[in-house]
Amino acid sequence: MRKINLQMYSFSDGKHNDTRENLKTASELGYDGVELFGPNYQVPAEEMKELLGRYGLAAVSMHAPGSDSVERMIPYARTVGMKFIGLGVEPMPDDDAVHRFAEKMNRIGTSCRDAGLVFVYHNHTQEFLPCGETTVIDTLMNETDPGLVSFELDAGWCAAAGYDPVEFVRTYSGRVRLIHVKESSEVVGPQEPLNLHGIKRDENGNVILPPEIREKLASLDRINCAACRGIVDWAKLAEFADRNGCEGYIVEREYSAGDRIEALAADIRAYRGVL
Repeated sequence: MRKINLQMYSFSDGKHNDTRENLKTASELGYDGVELFGPNYQVPAEEMKELLGRYGLAAVSMHAPGSDSVERMIPYARTVGMKFIGLGVEPMPDDDAVHRFAEKMNRIGTSCRDAGLVFVYHNHTQEFLPCGETTVIDTLMNETDPGLVSFELDAGWCAAAGYDPVEFVRTYSGRVRLIHVKESSEVVGPQEPLNLHGIKRDENGNVILPPEIREKLASLDRINCAACRGIVDWAKLAEFADRNGCEGYIVEREYSAGDRIEALAADIRAYRGVL
């Protein structure tokens, strides 16, 4: 049986803001491990390590608050004992930004490798936009060193962009080390990247979005439907991904019509049957 982990962002419904309590809940729901993100780092690394041990949760990976903070988060990742350190999104408003980011990822990946970690980049739909004669994600793949940079495929966003996650893993065999298990109910196509220039950030480095951008993102979040009700064939994807270098499956929920904890409980019950 594959281990099923939980991205802690899944508790971001405005009602569950206590990292320590959320770790306990993740364990009680039956998740095997967690992927950490921004607000979780308010818990000191040594305490986080103790909490994960107390609740029997593996420290699978983490998302740094931004590309400029990945290397600063290396000591935290090493203390907690995880293998992967990732980045959840990078603003790339034009082709030049894509090429610059590929160079930056190689530099970040070198620092992570030297520290015994694997750097992974997580996609949304924006990475399937055109870049020259190819796409953003193809450019990032082609211009980064496989020994330095791996990828965390968000299969839900990949499918929502109109691309087949199985074919993506086939094309880039060995590069996809983690998979975000996220449902998408429909194809919306690649979405233009957000322009975060000048947007304020909170004390953890997370952006504070204006209302119009929040609503746009909320409308996209709402395609995050119930487990196994979306457009991804999870059993097929997992079987194929296992053979092509994937090492972990991480559930991420960005929206739930009802109670979030009940949704996360339903998620793991459903995914235990297909993963």
